[in-house]
Parts: sequence; structure tokens; C-alpha cells
Amino acid sequence: MQMKELMVRAIYCEMLGYEASFSYIHAIKLAQQGSVLDKRVGYLAVSLFLNESHELLLLLVNTVLKDLQSTNLIEVCMALTVVSQMFPKDMIPAILPLVEDKLNHPKEIIRRKAVLALYKFYLIAPNQVQHIHNKFRKALCDKDPGVMTASLHIYLQLIKENSEGYKDLTASFVTILKQVVGGKLPMDFNYHSVPAPWLQIQLLRILSLLGKNDQR
Repeated sequence: MQMKELMVRAIYCEMLGYEASFSYIHAIKLAQQGSVLDKRVGYLAVSLFLNESHELLLLLVNTVLKDLQSTNLIEVCMALTVVSQMFPKDMIPAILPLVEDKLNHPKEIIRRKAVLALYKFYLIAPNQVQHIHNKFRKALCDKDPGVMTASLHIYLQLIKENSEGYKDLTASFVTILKQVVGGKLPMDFNYHSVPAPWLQIQLLRILSLLGKNDQR
């Protein structure tokens, strides 16, 4: 309990611009050994204190592996959140199968976070996720709008690099846009009575790339 409070104060010190590097190792220990609430503070501190190239991050790999296999939803969520924010590039192969497996999880929040983690992997090590492009397509057709929306980040990047390879998905993107404009998404996605404006913008960006120099 005391360590958790001290960690919050260390975060505050760093927010004010003071270096609290002495607390970094304790943040990792808190994420490794604490209760769910302690782990949450530990993971938060790690994500704020460290970057992808920090040597201490390697100490967190086994903890992330363990939490990804946990039956506790909160622990899985925390691990996926850290993975999607920062993770050593060299360690991606160790956790990739576990993150892939989460694309089939019954809880939509886990599927959404898994998609965002894979998006991060694609940005830093695209060659390591080439084999799961079909699973991205499955995410695009997910029954949960949040998972589908998360998959659009990946598709925008893929289409920027090779629009010809994804022309067959044009009809799917148009159908999604029609559903959004038609108010088929939950009210949570509306902003000042406009149906999911950020999602519409993302879809229009994708369609503009797919339609470039293509009259048809």
C-alpha cells in the first residue's frame, strides 16, 4: 500500500520535471508482484517513466507474458495496454502468439486492445506481422464497433503503403461508412449529434487512398 502511494508521488515528481529514476526499478517490481491495484499503478508508472529502448524494460517481459495468460481480465488489459504503448522490438516474437490469440477473446475490450497492440507491432516491426493480415480482415468485420474502428488504424497504414493490394475491400469500407452515416452505431460514438465523426474521417481517408487515380 505504501509503495503504491510513493509511486504516485514519484509520477507527480516526474510530471513537475524532476528526475525520479531511483523509482523506475520499484515501478517494475510493483507491476510484477503487487495486487491488481498495485500492478495497475506499477504498469502506469512504467509506461510513463520508460521508453522502448530503456534497458529496464526487459525485466518486464516475463510479467507481460504471465499477465497475457491470466484469467483476470484487468491483468490482460493492463498487459495489452503496455504492449501497445511500448515494448522492446526484439521481444515481439515472444508475445506475438499470445496477442494474436486475444483477437478471438469473447470480451470486446480485449479484442480491441489486441488490435491496437498489433498496430504498434506493425509500426515498429512490419515484417513480424505479415503473416496475420487475414486476422486484420476478421477484425474489420468484428461485431463490436470499437474493434472494427481499431482495425482501421492498421488499414490506413497498409493502404498508404500499397493501395492496390486492398482494393477488394473498398465495398466493405463503403458499407461501414453507410452504416455510420445511417446512425447504426451506438449513441456513444456520436459527437454533438454527428455520428462517429472521427470514424467517418478515417474511412474517407482510406477511400481517398483507394480511389486515387482510379476513376472506377
